[in-house]
Amino acid sequence: MVMIPLENKILRVLIDPEKGAGIMALFAKRDGALLPLMPDARQESTQLDSSCFLMIPYSNRIENGTFSFEGKEYRLADSENHALHGDTRFRAWSTEEVTRTRISCEFHSSSYPDINWPWPFEAYAGYSLEGNVFSSQLILWNRGDPRMPAGFGWHPYFNRYITREGEPVYLSMKVKSAYPDANDNRIPSGPAGPVPPEQDFSKERPLPTDRFIDTCFQGYDGNGYITWPESRIKLSFSCSPVCTHLVMYNPLNTPYFAVEPVTNANNGVNLYDRGEPDSGVVILAPGESLKARFELRVEK
Repeated sequence: MVMIPLENKILRVLIDPEKGAGIMALFAKRDGALLPLMPDARQESTQLDSSCFLMIPYSNRIENGTFSFEGKEYRLADSENHALHGDTRFRAWSTEEVTRTRISCEFHSSSYPDINWPWPFEAYAGYSLEGNVFSSQLILWNRGDPRMPAGFGWHPYFNRYITREGEPVYLSMKVKSAYPDANDNRIPSGPAGPVPPEQDFSKERPLPTDRFIDTCFQGYDGNGYITWPESRIKLSFSCSPVCTHLVMYNPLNTPYFAVEPVTNANNGVNLYDRGEPDSGVVILAPGESLKARFELRVEK
């Protein structure tokens, strides 16, 4: 584990290039104290590999690890399970630039003979602090000759409690529709439809502690915020328009939850192959890239 800190007067973040260029902790500074906005993954009690990992070259799941693209069928390793979260989160990235407030990392799939993706690709992850804003940029390149289906996303966990256990947390985000999950396996069981009332956060509302949610939403407007009123912290988030989907994960009996901006739907490559126009899958010609930015802004 190689921790690289980024720090300014307002924020402190820890990055581990050897573990998928993932975020290991994020703190806001106040009156000499560090307020944990994300779980500190260095602590074994969190039972998390990272506070936020990158999902590349696709986000979330591919049903049974199998899909067709342009008339050819592909089967990923471990296909008896649903392929999950891409194939870079546990692999080492190279560090290209490090300053007190900025780090740049690169990933080359050709460095790994066992890479679990049929096309060669490269990725860039850049993190930076500027005032009260923590920014992350992702770029994904197709480095092969044929066209490649592509997608990515961020999987940030946020602390349910900041300054005391049991304090309320509120969430606001706007989406157009939600994918049904009739089989309880996070694979869409039909086209996206109306957002269930209990999952509608278009207006600020408390995040429940007694309701499990693991839903992929479509038509995400790219904005939202989390607020902890007792701790006097508001965390706004925004991302590039290409992030048309968002996954919300609210597990039971855990001190954290996740709000994940992503480009493609769960099982996106199979939805694309079936002609779903809003799968979010981007087709990259040789040498083309997919780019997006995700920003967290701390407000008091």
